[in-house]
Amino acid sequence: MRHWLWILLIALGLQAQEARIQILGTTDLHGHVMAEETFSLQPANQGWAKLATLIRRQRALNPDTILVDCGDTIQGEPLNYVRNTLRRDLPEPSVAIMNALGYAAMAVGNHEYDFGQDLLREVEKQARFPFLSANTLTARGLHAFPTHTLVTVGGVRVAVVGFTTPRTAALAGPRNATDLVFQDIVAAARELVPRLREKEKADVVVALLHSGLGTVDGHAGDENAALRLADQVPGLDAIFTGHTHQAIQTEYKGIPILQAQVYGRALAVVDLSLRKEKGRWRVGAAQGRLLRPEADTLADPEVARLTAELRAATDRYLDTAATNLLVDLDSRWARMEDTPLMQLLHQVQRQATGAQLSAAASPGARLFIPKGPTSVRQFYALAPYENQVARIRITGAQLKAYLEHAARHYTYSWEPELYNREVPIHDFDTVDGVAYALNLGRPVGSRVASLSYQGQPVKPEQTFTLALTTYRLGGGGGYMEAIGFKGTPDLVTEASQRNLLLAYVLARPTLNPAVPNAWRTIPYLDRERVLNQAK
Repeated sequence: MRHWLWILLIALGLQAQEARIQILGTTDLHGHVMAEETFSLQPANQGWAKLATLIRRQRALNPDTILVDCGDTIQGEPLNYVRNTLRRDLPEPSVAIMNALGYAAMAVGNHEYDFGQDLLREVEKQARFPFLSANTLTARGLHAFPTHTLVTVGGVRVAVVGFTTPRTAALAGPRNATDLVFQDIVAAARELVPRLREKEKADVVVALLHSGLGTVDGHAGDENAALRLADQVPGLDAIFTGHTHQAIQTEYKGIPILQAQVYGRALAVVDLSLRKEKGRWRVGAAQGRLLRPEADTLADPEVARLTAELRAATDRYLDTAATNLLVDLDSRWARMEDTPLMQLLHQVQRQATGAQLSAAASPGARLFIPKGPTSVRQFYALAPYENQVARIRITGAQLKAYLEHAARHYTYSWEPELYNREVPIHDFDTVDGVAYALNLGRPVGSRVASLSYQGQPVKPEQTFTLALTTYRLGGGGGYMEAIGFKGTPDLVTEASQRNLLLAYVLARPTLNPAVPNAWRTIPYLDRERVLNQAK
């Protein structure tokens, strides 16, 4: 009898020395709640509704679970705009869902600032979990948010630390992140992580980055820094990333690095197996993977219930009648020729700023608004972000450099793959107010041909006013660096580009944007080829 008792005690003792915990990560939901495309209303395997089902399923498999998010949560969808500007009496939808699911922490993303710091702080108070950012400081050098939180699960003491991309001050717009300093992520982590291990006795340290993968040999202040963090800061057991909207499943120096894609299209899962040695838990194995909602993944009913009133208000707003279009607005051809859709965006920006020229990117490769009666929903899709419009002064030389930078979007015209995938469609701008051609038979940097203004060749020393979004002004797409612009704008609109567009459209019973056909590619691109490669 004693023999079996000793065996039982030893077995229980061994079992007590092992633990297995699960960390589930989301990122860049941008307010996507239901499993459908907001503007086409077609079903889609994304959104909180399906993601919540995956989360509940995973937690049922292992109750020792921690839920975390890497930011860009409270901005993006029309749902966010309606809540944050028109229905502040209702809960912020993503935060309400995260409260119900039992999230432990969220890293602050750059888009959290898009409606201003007062709104961000109001939403932060609604959360039953901390908003984290160890590298965001006030002008007085104090931490603007908690740096970390400690969570005990399965007897294991886990430190969750959050970071925000250092590019936030530029990306958030000229007024939304004032009086804040965004430190280099690696520098902030190098100071904090050892303290979590030594003074706060954390068994496990998990980093939440609103920042992408980057490179191992990156530099201080880089927008994306996960690999450099894994390389230079010992003591991390897992890194969850965000910001770049990619699906990432990799590891570096044995550290799982994951990003759960965008809009709830994936759930990042890290499984940690631990063993107790000399009174402290040690990670023995770490494995990361991505789970994706499928067509048969059921929508979570609590998500629908929590957001029902706000979704109804948003639909009423989006279904408001707009104007009668006399021409189709088709984004498919916006990268090969002048189009009514792009002319509409340019006309809005030039009217709002009084600029001679306008620079704008296509809102996508497959957006189509047919002629006839329209609604706010259709036009909202053309400018879904909270960017404002600025006016800057540039020279003719800078204008040419701007267009050369845009032309990087293409490979050579004879190559099978037409587009350089390292330059996404939202980073290809056209410029209105001048005439030009892009010769795709020439090397990058020498593609702009026949650049003229009002029928006369543009001179390098000539000056122009240019309208562009504050995203571009803040460095988005690398245009300001490419043209060497270090000045300040003449003006920045109070309203967002989208609200300027809606005001322009709603003020006109009919709309028929004139197309001057002022730019083209050389050679003319085949429409079938453009359509087949549209992404």
